[in-house]
Amino acid sequence: MNTDNRREFLKKTTLSFLPFVLPAGAEGESKGAHHSFKNPTILLRSSWNDNNIGDIGHTPGTLRLLERYVPEAQIILWHAQPRPVTEALIAKNFPKVKIVQGAFFNQDESVTGDLKAAFEQADLYIHNSGMPMNYGLFNYEWDSTLSNLAPFYYCIENNIPFGLYGQSFDKFAPPSMSLYRDVLNRAAFIYCRDSDSVKFLKDNQFKTPILEFGPDGCFGIDVRDEEKGLAFLKQSGLEDGKFLVVVVRTNTPHLYASGKGDLMNPAPTPEQQQQDSLRLGKVKDLITQWVQTTGLKVLIAPEALKETKYAKTMLYDQLDADIKAKVVCRETFWSADEAMSVYARAHCMFGMEPHSLIMGLALGVPVVHARPLKHGRKGWMFRDIGVPEWLFEIDQDPSTAITGAVMAIHQNYPTAKAKAKKAMDFVKNRQKETMSVVKKLVLT
Repeated sequence: MNTDNRREFLKKTTLSFLPFVLPAGAEGESKGAHHSFKNPTILLRSSWNDNNIGDIGHTPGTLRLLERYVPEAQIILWHAQPRPVTEALIAKNFPKVKIVQGAFFNQDESVTGDLKAAFEQADLYIHNSGMPMNYGLFNYEWDSTLSNLAPFYYCIENNIPFGLYGQSFDKFAPPSMSLYRDVLNRAAFIYCRDSDSVKFLKDNQFKTPILEFGPDGCFGIDVRDEEKGLAFLKQSGLEDGKFLVVVVRTNTPHLYASGKGDLMNPAPTPEQQQQDSLRLGKVKDLITQWVQTTGLKVLIAPEALKETKYAKTMLYDQLDADIKAKVVCRETFWSADEAMSVYARAHCMFGMEPHSLIMGLALGVPVVHARPLKHGRKGWMFRDIGVPEWLFEIDQDPSTAITGAVMAIHQNYPTAKAKAKKAMDFVKNRQKETMSVVKKLVLT
C-alpha cells in the first residue's frame, strides 16, 4: 500500500483529520511505500494475561473477526510477555498467525528484532480490547502508561495508521489527560466497548475521527475444546441445558503473587472482606433458590485463576449440605476453548465478571451480570447491546432483584433465548461495520 493511496483514502473519509507525521522530504521513503495492497499486514497487540479466560478470549475473538472480514491480510500477533496458554490456543486455531514477543523499549534500547520487523511490515497497528488506557484507575505507574502509548507515537512518526478496538476508558488522572488526548486524537479509530466511554472521551474534547461504540473483541470468539469440555461435563454429572453457570470475583490476592493482593485490591482491607461477604451472600441466595425451584444443578466456574481457590472456600463451602449436593465447583483453571465447550451446554449464566458472559452470549446463552462498580464502565456494554434488564450492580441491587432476573430467564426461556440472539445480531452488525473500516484502511 503506497503513501499516496493512503493519503487519498484519508482525504475521502472521516479519517481526513488524522495528522500522520512524516519527516520533511521523506514521503517517497515512508514505511509502506514498498508494500502491496493485495497483501497488507495487520499488527495486533493483545493477550494480557494467561490467568484470566477473558484476557485470553480477547485474542481469538478479534483474530476471528480479522480473518472473516479482512481475509487478504496477514496477521501478526504481538505479545509483550510470553503467553504460553494463549499461544497454544492461537497455534491450534489460527495457524497462519505469526506471534512476536518483546518489549517496545528496554532501558536504553528501543524496539528491536522480530518486533521491530513487525512494525516495519505493518500497514495497520491495533491495540486490542481491554482497559489499559487509564491512569489512576488501578495505579499511577508511568511505565505501564508509556508502554501503551509509545507504540502509537512510533506509528505516527512512521506513517502507520493505528486504532484501538473494544476499549473502556475510566480515568485520566493529572497530568495524563493531555498526553492521552494528544496521541489518541491521532488514531484512525477508537471503538469503545461501552457508550459511557465514548461520552467520557467526547466530554474531554477527544477528537479522534472515528470515535464510536464497538463491541469487545471477545464477542467474536468461537474456539472450542470439545474433548476436554465434554469430559469435564461427564465427570461432573452436568447435563446439556440443565445447569446454571456462576462466576464470581473476590477481593483476594492473586495465587501467583502472594502478599501483593489483587490488581484491583493490592491489600484487601477488613471493609473489602465484608464486601465479599455481602456479595457472596447474594450469590448464595441465588444458588439456593435456583436449586430449590428448578431442581437443576449449578456450576461455579472460574474466570480468573485465583477463584479456583476462593470461590470454593468462600462460596461453595458455605452452602447448605442439601444445596451443595447439586453444585459443582471447578477447582482447576482452564483455557477459553474448554470454557466455551462447557458454556455452550449451559442453561443460563450469572457472573460478576463480564467475559464469561460475553462467551455465553456469543454461544446464544442468556446471561445476568451483577457488576462491581470498581470494575469500571465496561459493564455498560450489556445495556448497549440491548439487554439492560440483565445488568445489575452487585453492591447496590438487592438479592431479590438479581435472583429474580435469573429465575425470569428460566421461566420464560424461549423469550430469553430470543433476546440473547437479538443482542448478538446487533453485536455482529457492529462487528461488520467496524471491520469494514479496518479493511478500507489496509486495502485502499
